[in-house]
This record gives sequence, C-alpha cells and structure tokens, in this order.
Amino acid sequence: MENSNIMYYDEEGTSNDEIIIFIHSNLLSNWIWINQRDYFRDFHCIYLDLPNHGKSHFDNEFSIEKSTELIKSLIQEKSLGLSNDTNSNRKTKKVNLVGISLGGQIALDLLAKYPELIDKVVVSGVNLYENPEENDFHEVISMMDLLKINILDKKPEKFLIKALLAEYGIKKDYAPFIKESYAKISKKDLNSITKESLKFTIPNDIGSFNKKGFNKDNKSEIKYNNISEISKNSNKNNNINNNNLNNNNNNFEISNNNEYENLLILYGTKEYPRVKTSARLIKDVFNQAEIFGVYRSIHLWNIIDYEWFNEIVKDFLCNKKNDLKNKDYLIGFKDE
Repeated sequence: MENSNIMYYDEEGTSNDEIIIFIHSNLLSNWIWINQRDYFRDFHCIYLDLPNHGKSHFDNEFSIEKSTELIKSLIQEKSLGLSNDTNSNRKTKKVNLVGISLGGQIALDLLAKYPELIDKVVVSGVNLYENPEENDFHEVISMMDLLKINILDKKPEKFLIKALLAEYGIKKDYAPFIKESYAKISKKDLNSITKESLKFTIPNDIGSFNKKGFNKDNKSEIKYNNISEISKNSNKNNNINNNNLNNNNNNFEISNNNEYENLLILYGTKEYPRVKTSARLIKDVFNQAEIFGVYRSIHLWNIIDYEWFNEIVKDFLCNKKNDLKNKDYLIGFKDE
C-alpha cells in the first residue's frame, strides 16, 4: 500500500553542483519530463509528483500553498549538498525551478515568497486571471461535472485517452502515461486542482521569506526514489531528514534576483490566447523578467519540441539570456 501525505520524486545526478526541480502541469505527473532526463544529466535533477498527482497521495484537498511549502522544504534540504573534497563539510547548491502550467504557478509562488532560496526560474504555459471571482470557479467546476456526467462517463476509455492525446498534441506512444495519470485523479482531486489553478494569483508580499525555516509541526513528509538505485533494483524510498534544516539556515546564500532578471516566461504561440496575456501579467509583477513566444508550439511543447525546450532552458540557466538571432523559433513578446 502506498503511503499517504508523502510527496514522491525521482532524483538523478546528486553529485552535481546545481539543482533543477522540474514541476509538472495540471493532472499529470513527472513523466512529462521524459525528454529532459538525459539532456540535463549534468545537473542534480529532481522530478517530483505534486500532491494528489501521480505517486503523491494526500488525504487533504490539493493546495498550491501547501505544495509551495513542501517544495520549499525540499529546496532547503537538497541545497545543502556535500562538498567534493570531504564528507564533513557542506556547501550550498544553487536551486533552479522549471515549471509548466500549474507547475509554473507554483514556481512563481516560490519565487515570490522565497527568492533567497532560488537561483533561476523558467515557466511556460501559465494561465492567470487578473481578478478571479469565487463564482467563476464554481461555474467552471459545475460545467466540468456536467461534461463528465453527460459525455465523458458515457464514452469508452479509449475515446477519452485519444481526446486527451489530441488536446495535448502528443503521440499515442504517451497513451499509457496519460491513462495512468488520469486513473489516479479522483473527482474530488480534479475539482480541487482545477479550482486552485483558476484562482491562483501571485502573492503581493513578494520576498517575505519566513526565516524560521521548516515548520516542524508540518505532518507531511517528502519521499524520493533515486533513479540510479532503481536501475540496481534497490527501490529504496527515503524521507527527508528534517533535523538539519533549522540548524543549517545560516548556510544559505542570498540569491541575487536583480529585480527578477532570473525569471524566464515562455508560451507556445499555438496555446490559448490567455496564456500570452498571462505572460504580460506575470511580467507586471516580476518586472525584469524576459518573455518569449515559441513558434507554433502548444502546451506540452517540452515533449513535442523538446530539443527547443531543452536548449532554451539550459541556455537560460547557464547564461541567463536567450538570443533571438540564434534561435529562430523564439519570438520576442513585443515583436508579435
């Protein structure tokens, strides 16, 4: 039986000096990064399943705020890497975030609340509403319920999987992943995840870092499964050791966010128009962030146009810039 209230993640390249935490989109799980795993093997990579997604089973309803706090704790623990020359000294690893859709919302929430913990952030396909209203959320949830009762529940599973593959624009090779992801989402989770994503706004109190660090009263834990161990058939899961967190808070270096020049905002030009509008709303808050459109790309372009995605992300993480002249698939936000 799988444990509850534990956030699951896969981990690779733990000996590398810089961390990337990949945060997936709504209702899916960490399999969406399948085309990133080999490319970013020079980094210490963490591919997590958000609460109430994939292998992360939580008793309570999904919450962006709760997810942010869990990932914050994960950042604090994992950034305290061991130095290469001795096992007794610890050094701080840089931590970067890459998020799509809901994952991008959570990455922005983390950047707004805890900029001191984060080096660079790349988000794509994030949807924001300027003034979300509670009645609007209930209306959307009601429409989803009606759709499920009147149409989806009456269709065979193959039809639903094909429809989702078409919606995401990905090949039928990914059908087993889609099937597994949606099989693990209950109606309750579907509604709470959708509602949380719809009502998300970037916090007003940007940079209000909680210097007290990890909350020991938090009963949720985080578990990981090391990919290299899986290959050796060890399949051992580990819980974060929280005992070191408060003792090591002074080891964290303050990231230089330079008015949020450390944020890259991306969107596919074939996504819904609101995603492009949302990119501008994000930049209104993080005023020095860069925005680029990706030519004829759709929501999960990290799977479809993965060579573009990988190149853009790596360039930004390593150089903090992207050159339109060298990437003809990028479109400047003001030039469209």
